[in-house]
Amino acid sequence: MIRCAGIPNRLALRYHDEMKVIYFCFLYGILSLPSLGANNSPPPRVPKLDIRLTHQGFKTDPENFVVVCNSAAMAIARYYPKRVFKPILIPKADNGFPVKLDRRGPKGESQVMLSIGDGWMWNQIAYQFAHEFTHILINEGQPAAGPNHWINEAFCEVASYQALKQMAKDWESHPPYPNWKGYAKHHSSYADKYLGKEKARPEGMEFKVWFSKNEAALRMGQRYPKYGLYKYPAYQFYQVVKEDPSQLAALAYLNFGLKNSAISTRQYLARWKTVLPATHKPFADRVALVFGYSLPN
Repeated sequence: MIRCAGIPNRLALRYHDEMKVIYFCFLYGILSLPSLGANNSPPPRVPKLDIRLTHQGFKTDPENFVVVCNSAAMAIARYYPKRVFKPILIPKADNGFPVKLDRRGPKGESQVMLSIGDGWMWNQIAYQFAHEFTHILINEGQPAAGPNHWINEAFCEVASYQALKQMAKDWESHPPYPNWKGYAKHHSSYADKYLGKEKARPEGMEFKVWFSKNEAALRMGQRYPKYGLYKYPAYQFYQVVKEDPSQLAALAYLNFGLKNSAISTRQYLARWKTVLPATHKPFADRVALVFGYSLPN
């Protein structure tokens, strides 16, 4: 006897009836599937992530908090399918500012601290965690970028924008829980707060003119660039990244093999291009054009 979901098990069927059930099962299965359009494609396979909120007494639901962080990280980690990530601890979620800690956890875990008021603004959680997660990708186990660290910060900011935009798509079609689908649009609108057209002309200037006036200030900050300045180049970088988000895979090479961190901005980008796989070299060229640079082949 053949049994099928949606068919009462008490029915004992003869052969010719069983053929009808096979057809019904097939039809039932097809009609039960979600539509397979571009907007409903399941997220690609990504590395397994182990994220733990170890902050005690924080005003949030720990499970939901981790689900949001995981969703933000997966929006970026999907471009690193072979990378093995250490567990990520969040020992403090109401720190004065978000930061990826240099010191590891008791078992070698990566550590991130966030600056979330009460833990219920999921788009803010996603925005901050995606930024710090990208620091893990770029900076963990790599040489320090020195005066060029602002470029790292700008790309981490870009990753946050892209993560929020990707989460909006993912949650619309495959939310972590069905009742979270309605929140999808809030991820996109949160990113839009940082992508206003005024960022295209900082202080009313063409970006290249603005950069020539502010490059020294950006480089002076080193580990922590002058607050807010790197968001202007981040806006420019995002215009390049959004055309092909898979190029985020190139960020892991920013400091790879870096021996002299005191090099100029142009030299830093040119050196980055030399260590990139061939598929990402044109991306470095497009990023350099933001500043009006032409990199050697």
